[in-house]
Amino acid sequence: MTGISTETRAGGARPVAVVVGTRPEAVKLLGLVRALGEAADVVHTGQHYSPELAAEFQDALGFPAPAVQLEVGGDTRGKQIAAATAGVEDLLLGHGYGAVIVQGDTNTALAGALAANAAGVPLVHVEAGLRSFDRAMPEEHNRVLVDHLSDLCLAPTETSRSNLAAEGIRGEDRVEVTGNTVVEAVKWLTPSREETDRILGSRQISRDDFVLATFHRPENVDDPSVLESILSELAGLPVPVVLPLHPRTAERARQAGLGRLLDRLRVEPPASYPAFLALFGACASRSRTPVACRRRRAC
Repeated sequence: MTGISTETRAGGARPVAVVVGTRPEAVKLLGLVRALGEAADVVHTGQHYSPELAAEFQDALGFPAPAVQLEVGGDTRGKQIAAATAGVEDLLLGHGYGAVIVQGDTNTALAGALAANAAGVPLVHVEAGLRSFDRAMPEEHNRVLVDHLSDLCLAPTETSRSNLAAEGIRGEDRVEVTGNTVVEAVKWLTPSREETDRILGSRQISRDDFVLATFHRPENVDDPSVLESILSELAGLPVPVVLPLHPRTAERARQAGLGRLLDRLRVEPPASYPAFLALFGACASRSRTPVACRRRRAC
């Protein structure tokens, strides 16, 4: 592939392919990419892709520009996984990679794992061992398969290590408890108090006096009655509700004719990750929710 060198990098290190396809993966892999430096080749599958999101990866998150950009978004799960697997495998074959790193439970993570396995490249899984024990979730299938394909599972907690051990994935050479990489990312990316005040001011809201909401999981938005119930509860709160609206949620609300409820909320486009952290840090927590809201027992 163009732009990929087969030579070892600075210090004689073999290159490492870091496979991402969504913003959460980029956030949680930011620290590893920084640590790897020139040894990291970022491969973006395009599972979630838009010019705005690509710009955020580099501008707001400080993520390096991808060495390889695939375009697998907007298709069915099976086709996404197949296309991303083929694209990542093409990169790995013959380019001397020392390892492949994937994160979490996305279609991209599974595709990266399958490609590494097919190409005979060691696989590292960040955030290994998470389990919902709900086989209705595609993410549960993805994370289990990735763990069993991985040469090194980086588990965030002892509970995650125990989940892996229960499935026969154990040993110091295969499982390491590392903590959650999102902790460092949050520390790096949370805006200053001054910048947070600017973000609040642009929305005409005050600290501790608004509710922040976001949701897009199928179980919350695919059933019109469930979606209507959630939006009705939010619309009935006595404080402003800021709702960065996920495209999936927006489409389901449109299909269900729930615009009247959205009109009662502070709907805005999906926020950048730093802006969302600012809103999250300044919104009304349970311990400091306004009295009128606490009486409703709904915040």
